[in-house]
Amino acid sequence: MEILNVPFLVNSYIRQKDKDNIVRSCKNFVLFCYKNDLITKSPFLPGGEFNNEIVLHETDLTESGEMIFEMLLDKWLAYTDRTQKYDDTSKLEKLFEKLKSK
Repeated sequence: MEILNVPFLVNSYIRQKDKDNIVRSCKNFVLFCYKNDLITKSPFLPGGEFNNEIVLHETDLTESGEMIFEMLLDKWLAYTDRTQKYDDTSKLEKLFEKLKSK
């Protein structure tokens, strides 16, 4: 089952600015998850750049990711939507630590 489909999210917006912002938000989220061992799937293309077309499935989650990925994603998207701070990974870190301690 899909748990994050970046192209689908991008296409749900009309304005290019909104599309660009959701890509930034998703990129920061996916990179954070990869660095913190919540996902096993590499978010990088063979050339080393971020894959803006990434689709994550439940099978791409680590054991830790299975426990908090969806809650973290929901909270991150709500935060970025409310504040327009798509690159504030310090907030993402705080959300992660709070969910991890539960």
